[in-house]
Amino acid sequence: MFKKTILSLVTFHLLTSPLHAASVEEVIRQVQATYDSAQDVASEFVQKVKIKALERDVEKTGKAYFKKPGKLYVEYEGEEGRLYISDGKKLWIYEKGDTQVNVYPVGPKTMPEEALAFLGGLGDLRKQFRVSSLNSTEKKNIKANPELDWLLLIPKNPESQLDELLLGFERSAHTVAEAYLKNETGNVSHYFFSKVRFNAGLPESQFVFEKPKGVKEIKN
Repeated sequence: MFKKTILSLVTFHLLTSPLHAASVEEVIRQVQATYDSAQDVASEFVQKVKIKALERDVEKTGKAYFKKPGKLYVEYEGEEGRLYISDGKKLWIYEKGDTQVNVYPVGPKTMPEEALAFLGGLGDLRKQFRVSSLNSTEKKNIKANPELDWLLLIPKNPESQLDELLLGFERSAHTVAEAYLKNETGNVSHYFFSKVRFNAGLPESQFVFEKPKGVKEIKN
C-alpha cells in the first residue's frame, strides 16, 4: 500500500505546475519544464479512501515534501499517523507511538518505477505514462468536479502498482486541485491538495528519520 501512496503523491507534485494551454501535448511540455526546474516541492493534502470490501470511506490528512534527487517526507496527521521518509538511499516507515521503525533500501521493491524515475530527476512523463483527456463518461463515473479540467494517466509498465491516475486542474490558477488513484483491489483514493510551494529550500535534515528514544530499527 505504501508504494501506491508514494507514487500518487510524487506524481501529483510532478504535475502541479501552472498550465496555460488546452492541448494535452502543451500541458505535458509545460509540466515537464516546471518539474525539471524545481528542486523541491511542499504541500498539504486530504486523502479520502473508498474501501470497496468494507463499503466505507476513510479520511486522512497530512503533508508531503519532495526534494531532488530522490528525497521524500510524507506525514499523516494524528496520534497513530504514519510517516514515510527517504534520503534517496533508505526508506523509513514509522507509525507514531510504535516501538519500531521499518527500514528499506530504496529500489523497485519499495518504490514504484514511476516514482523512482521522477524523484531521481530522470523522469519523462511520456515515457512513464499514456496521457489523455478525460471523456464525459469517465468524468461521470467518478463524479468529477465540473469546474476542473481533467487528465487521465495510465502507466506503460504492465507491472506498475498503479492502475490509473486521474488529475483535476483548476481553470483559474491552472494547478492540480484533485487526484483519483485506482488500484487492482477496487479501492479508490481521492486526494485534495493545498498550500503548494516550489523551491522552498527544504533542508537535508527533513529527509532523515530521527529515531525516538527506545525505537528499534527493523531492516528489511
